[in-house]
Amino acid sequence: MHILILPMYYPEPGAPPHRGYMFYEQAMQIARSGYRVGLAYTEQRLPKEFTWKTFCKENHFQITEEDNGTFITLRMHAWNPKLSTRAGGFIWSLLTLLLVRSYIRRYGKPDIIHAHFGTWAGYAANLVYKCYGIPYVITEHASSINGGKVTPGQAATLRAAYKNAQKVICVGTLLKKNLTPYLEHPDKAVVIPNFVDIGTFRQSGHRTEKEKKFTFVSIGNLSKRKGFGELLDAFAQSFHNRPHVSLVIAGDGEEQANLQDRIRTLRLEQQVTLAGRLSREEIALLLASSDAFVLASHAETFGIVFIEAMATGMPAIGTVCGGPEDIITPESGYLIRPGDVEALAGKMCEIYDNYEQFDKELIRQSVAGRFDFKLAGQKLKEIYQSIERTKK
Repeated sequence: MHILILPMYYPEPGAPPHRGYMFYEQAMQIARSGYRVGLAYTEQRLPKEFTWKTFCKENHFQITEEDNGTFITLRMHAWNPKLSTRAGGFIWSLLTLLLVRSYIRRYGKPDIIHAHFGTWAGYAANLVYKCYGIPYVITEHASSINGGKVTPGQAATLRAAYKNAQKVICVGTLLKKNLTPYLEHPDKAVVIPNFVDIGTFRQSGHRTEKEKKFTFVSIGNLSKRKGFGELLDAFAQSFHNRPHVSLVIAGDGEEQANLQDRIRTLRLEQQVTLAGRLSREEIALLLASSDAFVLASHAETFGIVFIEAMATGMPAIGTVCGGPEDIITPESGYLIRPGDVEALAGKMCEIYDNYEQFDKELIRQSVAGRFDFKLAGQKLKEIYQSIERTKK
């Protein structure tokens, strides 16, 4: 069976190396499961970055091909208005339609298209369906759906994207519930969670001696939605008088300067580190050398950083915001309401005080048993095969 993947984001020059890496990883896993896989991606370089040099040498809407030995990537080197605008989304979708046409001419017509995000890859998949009759599925990841921040324009795009999809795959149970208003047939929605690379994120020989050194770690884009301000307040409340306890925050974003100011105001310069954007390998090393994970998000669709952290054996603290409640169990950590600084401070103290009660091997096994690709891959296989049977 021939599967063509349409990701909304993918590694590209000038972008952070983690951007869209999960779609590369999924393409690799699907190919290793015995499918013929291709990937088509239209770059999103903004017009403000335009120079004649880059236009002439790098980005003039040419299409290039990459073969990593496992699957083919066809890439359009395009320019685009901001994709948060409808105009930018329509342009990206039309360019993706042209890219898929080129893919078909080179490699033949795929049996199924697997798009990620209804806006705008799913919308583009619907355009391809109308032109070529190729059935498609969409995996939805958009946290705006769980956060109640879908605009009327985005709602119209989601309805159009979902209309002809064979299945809409949700990465969390709350997401499935919240996107049903955009579906004509709610039974199209199914839950298949994201997965973790057990080989990259694994237990290390790190030993915790909490009376000497204890490190909390948090990872995410530095935005208000991720709750890092509340995390700093909770950490100060619990550990300002315990200098051997530290917090490392990995990521970058628009809140970086505000968070740095808050660290100074709370006098946490010796305990809290903003590590910046780290590579995947650097994140794996950071997790393997830390003691507990915490992320105080206000909205998530899943929370892949939780399963990456817990794959190393760490207990975790998360919020009931759409994703972590599908991941964290009473044996592996704690859940609180978003924005509750007092509860967050209390649970961070509980993890520190009761650290010896957490079984690292059981935490890792709980993640491996629920979020290993073999499980998600089997569910995807069942969906793909049901679509093939319908076609026949």
